[in-house]
Amino acid sequence: MTEKQNIKNILIIKLSSIGDCLLATPAIESIRRAYPESFITWLIEDKSKDIALLNPNINKVIVIDKKNYRLKDYLKLIATLKSDKYDMSVDLQGVDRTSLFAFLSGAKERYVEEYANLGFLSNKKINRKGRKPEHAAKFYLYLAASSGGAVLDSIKPIFKTNKADEEFANKFISEKFSSAHNTVKNTVFVGINPGGAWATKKWPAEYFAKLSELILRKYDARIVIFGGKEDGISAKNIISILRSNFAGASTAASTADTAYKLIADATGQTTLMQAKELIAKMDYFITGDSGLMHIAASVENGPEIISLFGPTSAELTGPIGKDNIKILKSGLICSPCFRKSCILADKKEDKKEMNSVQTNAKSAADINNINADANTGVSSDVNGKRGIDVNDRNNDDNNGSININYVNNINEINKVFDSGINKLNLNIESNVNLETYALCMKKICVSDVFKLISDKQDKQKGNVR
Repeated sequence: MTEKQNIKNILIIKLSSIGDCLLATPAIESIRRAYPESFITWLIEDKSKDIALLNPNINKVIVIDKKNYRLKDYLKLIATLKSDKYDMSVDLQGVDRTSLFAFLSGAKERYVEEYANLGFLSNKKINRKGRKPEHAAKFYLYLAASSGGAVLDSIKPIFKTNKADEEFANKFISEKFSSAHNTVKNTVFVGINPGGAWATKKWPAEYFAKLSELILRKYDARIVIFGGKEDGISAKNIISILRSNFAGASTAASTADTAYKLIADATGQTTLMQAKELIAKMDYFITGDSGLMHIAASVENGPEIISLFGPTSAELTGPIGKDNIKILKSGLICSPCFRKSCILADKKEDKKEMNSVQTNAKSAADINNINADANTGVSSDVNGKRGIDVNDRNNDDNNGSININYVNNINEINKVFDSGINKLNLNIESNVNLETYALCMKKICVSDVFKLISDKQDKQKGNVR
């Protein structure tokens, strides 16, 4: 290894995904501490660039626009890398593309883990033999330490935002929910994220819709749907299902319109930095294994995060945190399979099942028990067999019973909710029925997720008394 004082220019290669790039930030901090005077460049893809742009350990960011790059763009990129004359490159991804970029950069020392397919293009192989499977953040940190990086006392992903991002979040809440954020003391803000990089990581849109109904039934709540442009269809379906149930339970069109105002669609409307500041406004954030899950976990004193895991492992890629994180798993013997398609999913059976939400593991009819008295919570075993981490966090999250300001007649809205929640044959747009969800994700019950929320809200309410 070259003497550290001779390492003046370092190239970090970690292109994607959003969550993985965020989990790689402790590794970059490790390299910065070991090479405090070096100039560090991060080569990253466009979709993840927000994570790098304000990182205090990075001097320069080179962005690859994967969707729009042509041959001439890659040739220009290679020329830029060569002209920067790197003393060292650290490939934290180890895929064919990143191995090529490291080689073509001309870096004198090129570090990559030994099992990379094109590892022969690098001259510094990092030995993994004998290491047990570990969380991605720890693995990236190991790669950094093996490249001369410093040992860190704790692993804490870094994702900085600015004042403009915070102002965006405040404006979004203010415009979408009128005076609710400023004047309703006990309003519960809930973020839901129906998206995921793999189809198998997604919790069904119908389940999110049913969960939203239960939340609105019991609490004075406002819900924000998060995600990218590609999640817009799921967001529209969630809102459509809710509005359909409201309209079906009342002849008053204004009632359906009022219910419509309790949920806001933010999909495709935020940068990652804006999304972080908006998530910071939430009391709860329900999500599958995704980049936004890790962004939510990076929020200081952030919301209660309920993470839903099916084909992937929370032990390997779960959110980093403790008291504010709950993990829900299906408990199927085949999970995690790490597959992007579910071999157990049957489109015909999916089409039938998607017309009646699996709200309870025992029987869909048990939803009536939930609605009979929402204040008693949900009858569902959430311990042990579903693999739930139910550590409680004591904080000052707001709580409250129903107090919906947009509706003049409180009895009318209660009738709307009661009728809407009890409807199991949902009016779902055809494109939802055409989407196949992994069996393990479909086995994570709505009632289990709702119970985590209601238990905490009820506990807080008891503390207030």
